[in-house]
Amino acid sequence: MTDDAHTLLAVDLGGTKVAAARLTQDGRILERLEEPTSQDGPQPLIAQIVRMLDHLRSGAAARPLGVGIGIPAVLEPDTDFVIWAPNLNGWRDVPLRTSIEQALGLPVFVEYDGHTAVLGEWWLGAGRGYSSVAMIIVGTGIGGGLILDGRLYRGQDRLAGAAGWFALTSDPKASDPHGSSIGHWESLAAGPGIARRARRLLEQYPSSSLHQIDPQTLSARDIFAAARQEDPLACRLVTETAQLIGLGVANVISLVNPEIVVLGGSVGRQPELLPHVKNVVARWAQPASAGSVVITSSRLGPDAGLYGAARAVLLRTVPGSSP
Repeated sequence: MTDDAHTLLAVDLGGTKVAAARLTQDGRILERLEEPTSQDGPQPLIAQIVRMLDHLRSGAAARPLGVGIGIPAVLEPDTDFVIWAPNLNGWRDVPLRTSIEQALGLPVFVEYDGHTAVLGEWWLGAGRGYSSVAMIIVGTGIGGGLILDGRLYRGQDRLAGAAGWFALTSDPKASDPHGSSIGHWESLAAGPGIARRARRLLEQYPSSSLHQIDPQTLSARDIFAAARQEDPLACRLVTETAQLIGLGVANVISLVNPEIVVLGGSVGRQPELLPHVKNVVARWAQPASAGSVVITSSRLGPDAGLYGAARAVLLRTVPGSSP
C-alpha cells in the first residue's frame, strides 16, 4: 500500500475562507488548498468545494475513503441536510451532502464546525490522550465542542458547544438586538464585539494609536497588535476580553468538569489572554473542577477543523474509530 492510498478528503468551510486537504488515515496532510469563500449563494459555493476536492482527489493513488466537511450551520440530525448557515449568504435548506456525493461519487459526512475542531484537537492536538475535552473557539464568533467520556457529544440538535449563546447579563429583559441574533457572549467577546467596544471608547483615549486606523476597518487583530505596544485603550480591551472569555470558560468548567479546555480561534489563541482567563476561572469556576482542569491554547491552530473533518470520515466508516 502506498503512503497515500485510501486517503481522506476534508473541508473546513467558513464565512471568509474554505480550506480543503487530502490526508492520510494517521492524520498527515499530503496536500492543502485554501480560497476565499464564495458568498454568491449555495450553488456557486458547492461548485467551489467540488472543484477544490476534484483537484485534491486527482493526486490520490486510490479512491479516497470519503469527504468530511465542517460547517458553521444547523444540521438535520440524521441526514446532514443544512437547515441554516448564518455566515453563508442564502444558505437555508441546502442539500450540501447529497450535492457533493452526486458530483464526486464519494461518501460525504457533514459536521457542525465546533465538533470538527474539537475532534481535531482530540485526535492530534492539545486534547490528545484525554477522554474529556472542551474546546472553546473565539474568532469572528464563539463556538466549541465537547468530547465526553471518549466520545463526541453532538447534542439533540447537533449544536452542543454553541457557547456563544451564553447569557452573561444580569438583566434578562435587556434589549440588545445584536446579542439576541448571534448570542450574548459572542456579541461581547468575539472579534467584531471587541472592535465595537473599541469604537465606543475611542473618544475617551485621544492619544490611542487606534485613532490611526479607520474605525470601520478596525479589527481585533489591530487591537491585540496595539496592546503589544502598550497602547492604553488596547490594553484595557484585551484585559476586558480576557475577563469575558474567562467567565464563559468558568461556566463550561463548572457544568462539564472536563479534564482539559482548549482555546482556539484567532482571538482565543492570543497568548496575552491565557493567564487572565486562568485567573478568572480560578475565581469563578467550581473550585474542585477549577483546580484539576488544564487550560491551554489550540495546538493545531486554524487547521483543527480540517483534521477534525478528516477524523469525522473515520468515525463513520472505520469500525472502532472512537470517539
